[in-house]
Amino acid sequence: MSCLTRKLQQNLAKYIKKHNQCTANTSPAVLKNQLVSKGVCPSDVTVDQINEIVRLASR
Repeated sequence: MSCLTRKLQQNLAKYIKKHNQCTANTSPAVLKNQLVSKGVCPSDVTVDQINEIVRLASR
């Protein structure tokens, strides 16, 4: 499991908030693949971490 810095988590949450129209009904696994393919997220981030970042972004 990779260690995400707090800053990276915040940046990913901001990105997800900003691009909410494409992530509203997306599963965490699909969202992870989309973020990795765009170069926004490191590939070693787990689906559980993405799930937590989505939860953080929805606040």
